[in-house]
Amino acid sequence: MAGAPPCRSHGTVTSLILLLGVPMAAIVAVFNLRRIVFTLAVLLDRGVPEEEVVGERDLPTVLVLAPCRDEEAMIPGLAESLRRIDYPPEKLQVVLVDDGSRDGTAAAMRRAAGREPGWDVFTLSAGAGKAAALNAALARHGFGECVYVLDADHRPSPPAVRRVMEALSRPGVAAVQGLNTVSEPLASPSAYYSTVESYVNQLVTIRAKDRLRLAPALLGSNCGYRRDALTGCGGFRTGAFSEDSDLTVAFHAAGYVTRFVERAVSSHQVPRTVGGYLRQHVRWGRGLNDVARTHVPRILRSPRLRPALRVELVLFASGYLDRLAVLGVGALTAASYLAGGPVWFLLPFLLLAGATPLAQIAVLFAKERMGAPMWLRLPLVPAFFALDVHAAIRSALGTVAGTPRRWTRTERVGEAER
Repeated sequence: MAGAPPCRSHGTVTSLILLLGVPMAAIVAVFNLRRIVFTLAVLLDRGVPEEEVVGERDLPTVLVLAPCRDEEAMIPGLAESLRRIDYPPEKLQVVLVDDGSRDGTAAAMRRAAGREPGWDVFTLSAGAGKAAALNAALARHGFGECVYVLDADHRPSPPAVRRVMEALSRPGVAAVQGLNTVSEPLASPSAYYSTVESYVNQLVTIRAKDRLRLAPALLGSNCGYRRDALTGCGGFRTGAFSEDSDLTVAFHAAGYVTRFVERAVSSHQVPRTVGGYLRQHVRWGRGLNDVARTHVPRILRSPRLRPALRVELVLFASGYLDRLAVLGVGALTAASYLAGGPVWFLLPFLLLAGATPLAQIAVLFAKERMGAPMWLRLPLVPAFFALDVHAAIRSALGTVAGTPRRWTRTERVGEAER
């Protein structure tokens, strides 16, 4: 009889581990199965599909919007890249949007726009946020069947706008995302990990989703929108931290299609410091949590969505849920080991969560013929993945607690400093 209480206690701990572990393991399995499917789709891909060439007379008119706040150092380089855009000038207008900057951004914009026909500067007296600033600029400027959006640090290649618009000219396409390359991927460990993360997201996940017609995501810059589809879906959702992710779901729920065009290339910066990386990813996490709260019920109810597309949109809207599930599986595995419980049940899922992303990276590096410097820095990935999980925890806690969201400037390095 003396041994009964410990047995009951042991059984309770085991039951609790199984109760919590089964759903967490299921989440890990689903997300990693998704990674495997996308990786196989990329491996079996026969190459980039050629977009139909559209004659100049049939190209749509385009309003280029570049929303900026406190980006004085970025404006000269941004303006120079916009001057090099290869597009019929009579079909292109550029609006530099100053979202309540407190530095010399507005003055730098006026200097850049002053000598360019078809350019304008639109200034908001107080920071409204990217989504609200874009909506205000759209309301003010009626030109453009389509809208092309750029962030301050992006430098589009001359044909980028034309290639986005050619894809956007196809029936049913509401938005097109171009390929965002990283200007200095080896500038720091944080820059390297952000580069790897960005390329896996674009050249594995988004590329595969485009080939499989599973809602390739919009990334907020170097992307184009049909104005009528954008307006019909309510524009950029004011207050959204991830207005691009929000619109990705909204377009597909409304029956439209998004596309990914690798030939529309723009280079940009990524954070060089750990602090910059964490601030950016916490903001992204809060944004995706908002997308899930806003759109998942709508996705589940929408009659327009194919079953595979419905599942993918739910997984996409779930944001960093997989990171939290990996953390939970790891914690329960340790607890199970200490309690003498079923470690064998959870351990394979933990190993799967570690092996699948590394396999994705290896496939990507091999397919894109990455150089030795990228391969040699692979040992940095596990350490920075831990930071990624930390950012997911902070964003989840902030969402649950309802803590106020404050705008934080994305870490940039001005051209003069590079």
